[in-house]
Amino acid sequence: MAVTFEPELISTPEYPEPLDPLIICRWVATESPINFRLSRKDYAVTLSANNGGFLQITITPSPTVVLPVINDAIAVYDETTDAMFVGTLTDVTGYPVLITDIPWVDGMNITYMNDNTLHGGYYFEGRLTINDIVEPITVIASPDSFGYADLDVSGLLRIKTSLAKTGDYSELIMKEPTKSGNFSLEYRGRWYVASDAEIDDYTPEGGIVSPPCPILWYYGECVRSEEQGTNLHEYVVNEMRDAPFLNLFDRPVFFRGLPFDLSFIIPELLEVSPIYDLIVTMKIYNSVNTQLLPDIVTYVPADDLEGFINSLNIDPTIIPVTADHMTVEIDI
Repeated sequence: MAVTFEPELISTPEYPEPLDPLIICRWVATESPINFRLSRKDYAVTLSANNGGFLQITITPSPTVVLPVINDAIAVYDETTDAMFVGTLTDVTGYPVLITDIPWVDGMNITYMNDNTLHGGYYFEGRLTINDIVEPITVIASPDSFGYADLDVSGLLRIKTSLAKTGDYSELIMKEPTKSGNFSLEYRGRWYVASDAEIDDYTPEGGIVSPPCPILWYYGECVRSEEQGTNLHEYVVNEMRDAPFLNLFDRPVFFRGLPFDLSFIIPELLEVSPIYDLIVTMKIYNSVNTQLLPDIVTYVPADDLEGFINSLNIDPTIIPVTADHMTVEIDI
């Protein structure tokens, strides 16, 4: 494939830890928009000039791209006014210097040009690899007049979750692969009249093609408000801070005699030997806040639970009849 007009990934739903920006959370909620913002810039413009009252631009020459021709419909971005100007090319014989029919305005500083004749119906296409399987359905988004678009991948992730849970209360902690998993993103630019030779291969997020080194994201079946955003960073423990259980209520209610579990996220942990253990500590109190039993401490291997939402199951048979409330803490 020829290198043509590769789009740029300019923002993602990642969340840098305020106390240490090198710690980045990539856990997202499937029931909210999961937007990867892409930018289309067909040609970089290095110089803007006045040519007889019309805009003249100098683009970055490249032997690997399709060249613009006379009468091509174009749009150029002026950094001075933060505006797009549209017109056509009237002279390309001095390539990489191009003359347009766009009236010159003093102070113009053109930084890029998009060619809407060569790339009619331009759109972005994204492909996901979900839980190590390449998804055959792709996501597309058309850019706005400035060349920007949000590629929302939540729809593909949403259909990978289900109402059913895997956890059947047979173990203290069970992972929930029907509620969570991981994915990576690849993207490219396309247009309706493009030939196969003109279309780039997919670019993986991070840009590392060989050897493949995808940036992994993790998803969970969760609902977030617009104000909260899609990132689940509050519920993902890291080296700097603890995290709460993944529940709607700060103090969920346990109904005696009925199954009960608490959801929580275990992020991918550093590989060490021996494997990490989760230390689950439960304390049970009566109504006057007197602890009824010694701490109930259980050690659970974490290796198979990493990168998933997990269910912590509370065995109702261990709860005394005089119990009023309990606390549970999970340490790594």
